[in-house]
Amino acid sequence: IKPDGKRSSLNKRSKKLNKFYAHSLKRLIFLEVKKVVNLLWMHGGACNGNTQSFLNAEEPTVIDLVTDFGINILYHHSLSMEFGEQVRRLYEQILNDEIPLDILVVEGTIIQGPNGTGHYDMLMDRPKKDWIWDFSHKAQYVVAIGDCACWGGIPATKPNPSESIGLQYMKEERGGFLGAQFRSKAGLPVINIPGCPAHPDWVTQILVAIATGRLEDVVLDDLQRPQTFFKTFTQTGCTRV
Repeated sequence: IKPDGKRSSLNKRSKKLNKFYAHSLKRLIFLEVKKVVNLLWMHGGACNGNTQSFLNAEEPTVIDLVTDFGINILYHHSLSMEFGEQVRRLYEQILNDEIPLDILVVEGTIIQGPNGTGHYDMLMDRPKKDWIWDFSHKAQYVVAIGDCACWGGIPATKPNPSESIGLQYMKEERGGFLGAQFRSKAGLPVINIPGCPAHPDWVTQILVAIATGRLEDVVLDDLQRPQTFFKTFTQTGCTRV
């Protein structure tokens, strides 16, 4: 409450937030979490729809991630100003452990064609799949955004000329690009947030949960999806069912 008796804008705003986000906001305020969380976003074989969804998040917004929750977006292909050699230098600093990588977000499939070389999708003289492999083994958490990154989506549909594959699934089969036994440095498999595109607030809220240390909200189901959002269905509780 402000001295004039009016509620602060933050308090008004908090009342509009869902329980999940509001809890993280309170944790940030009362525990005074100040740690900067480094996030790198990689784009594979996809239409960029998940980025467009991400940019439309409301609770919290992308701006909230940066200003309120200490998420430092190291690089995002649609948001960052860096390009060319600046990005290469950033990538090298991550791989050389000069910059810690807390969260790796992957949007789109891993393109392995032709013949497993990855040459259909190159980035700075390397197959992009090689960059993603290396970053995945540096990151504390790896998050797959959208159906393509989670299980291969439309690009991985037969005959699959690009040899596309999901990060840790190929359709319904566990394994994918990183292999079934992959675990990030935090000890978790890939966190899957599927959808075509993924729901924007589910993306930002899971990132907030990681950034604020709320690992209880990153409990995964048998498809490695956060149970917070995937343990019920839209029709659950409908009186007409």
